[in-house]
Amino acid sequence: MSETAIATLMKAPEEINPLLAILWEIELCQQQGSQLIELSEIGLEDFSEVTAQSQEHSLSIQRTLDNLKRASPIAAPMTIRGF
Repeated sequence: MSETAIATLMKAPEEINPLLAILWEIELCQQQGSQLIELSEIGLEDFSEVTAQSQEHSLSIQRTLDNLKRASPIAAPMTIRGF
């Protein structure tokens, strides 16, 4: 199971939680001095859709962590020296 869990994790696409991306855009607008931010400026037309994507993203991360916790350790091919 360990090899499967690691292989699956390595093949997974890199993603950023959609709500984090929106938060970074809001912070950028605030740093530029914009106190009132239009939803269209940050690409947030449908907040409920982005929230659902964010929840699915979080569940996916939790499932991955659970799989890694259940996985058996894999022995290293050699002894790591220097620690």
